[in-house]
Amino acid sequence: MHRYLAGWLIGSVMILAFKANAQTTITTSGSNTAQTIRIYDPFLTRYNNIEGSPYIPGDSVQNGWLVIDNKRIATRLRYNSQTGEVEYIQNNKVVTPINPVTEFFINSVDTLHFRKGFPAVSAWSATDYYQILFDGRRNKLIKHIKADLKSNTDAMQNDFGKERFQKREEYYIWVANEQAPTENYFLKLAEGQMKSVVASRKSLVAAMPGSMDTIDRYLTDQKVKLKSWSELIGLLKHLETQ
Repeated sequence: MHRYLAGWLIGSVMILAFKANAQTTITTSGSNTAQTIRIYDPFLTRYNNIEGSPYIPGDSVQNGWLVIDNKRIATRLRYNSQTGEVEYIQNNKVVTPINPVTEFFINSVDTLHFRKGFPAVSAWSATDYYQILFDGRRNKLIKHIKADLKSNTDAMQNDFGKERFQKREEYYIWVANEQAPTENYFLKLAEGQMKSVVASRKSLVAAMPGSMDTIDRYLTDQKVKLKSWSELIGLLKHLETQ
């Protein structure tokens, strides 16, 4: 009995020590840039028994770079759409920079660009990252991605209690409040409005009522029905030239 109790206490201490170390905050330096990082889940097993993945573009890290204090830091990274944090692997550990990462890029089939600092909208704040689909000076098409952890609560089903990630996407157009005074002048993200949008003429006109005539003329000239995001991006590119 005493031997069992002693073993249980040792095991408990080891678990507590692991948990305390699983979210260690340290300061490291590399490429002449010091940064504070948080380390957790050193064995990369926290999502093992969950269906699906919150990671973008996937579980494995990809080449890319972070932007911290206007400096680009090359690394291998991924985006965790459940926690809303960018992650990279360092010494077989998941590392999350605590310094304000304003934006980051992931080299996948296409380069994925994420940025924060947009005005708060719906349930999202200015610290949330959005994927940039079109990065104009006056208009930007952006996407918010959130992975929610769901559990099957139907006791009559075989996968009762099974957890899975469910991703939801919301699209917005960021519209500048005013015209940029010069060609090289970029308005701050806070100096704009967030308009929820879907890929349709009606939705775009509702988001940009002052551009309705230009939108309709473009759709007629190009014979476009505006039913896809690629068509909407083409239209936003045209609006940038007007």
